[in-house]
Amino acid sequence: MTLWEFFAACLRRWPIVLVGVIVTGIAAFGVMSDKGVYYTRTQIVFLAPSSTYYPNTLATQSEDIIDTAGVVAKRITGPGPVTKYASPDVTLIGEGIRDGWSLGLPDTGGQWGTNFQSQILNLEIVAPLRETVLERQTAMLARVQDELDKLQRERGVEPINDITVQAAPRSTVIYHVGGSKPRSLGMVAALGLGVTAAAVVLADRLARSRGTGGRGGLIRRRRILEPPRRRSTFTGVA
Repeated sequence: MTLWEFFAACLRRWPIVLVGVIVTGIAAFGVMSDKGVYYTRTQIVFLAPSSTYYPNTLATQSEDIIDTAGVVAKRITGPGPVTKYASPDVTLIGEGIRDGWSLGLPDTGGQWGTNFQSQILNLEIVAPLRETVLERQTAMLARVQDELDKLQRERGVEPINDITVQAAPRSTVIYHVGGSKPRSLGMVAALGLGVTAAAVVLADRLARSRGTGGRGGLIRRRRILEPPRRRSTFTGVA
């Protein structure tokens, strides 16, 4: 199909072109009206109680503290299954979530294994408004501390031996995440044009093939229904 034939097909199939333009316009409006989201990934560090032999609580690593952090996270999130990914760096935004939160130990075991090496809980929050993210962040930090205190009191831990928590200062920053609107508009326009053009070409070819098939069928029927003609012979008399 040449370019002029394509333009002629667009004129013949103008309803398809009109629908394509309307759908593309609606998609472009949706892209322009998207204001992005706000996101934070706060690291909640579990610290061992200081002692004479281990005065630096940040340097003290213990499997018991890692287990405690995991128990606290489960008490908050519930007993439901946790989706595993190949990398612990997968974020809520990467999963397509635009309003929600998650809390859990970073798992470095990949998609098929389990490996918890750090006594840190990753708190992810995403929401359309910055104020919403800040409110959830403050509430979740307080809830982690509250659940940890309840757990230690239930286990009979003396307050002097309490595990404490602290949010890593740099991880509490809230970021605005949004895509490039010119690129998004260009992609929407390209997809809309491509799908509309393909629909026009397909509809035009189907219409032509049906038209040709219909005429051929009529001709064949007429040939079948026509009675055979008799040939008459004349014998001359000398």
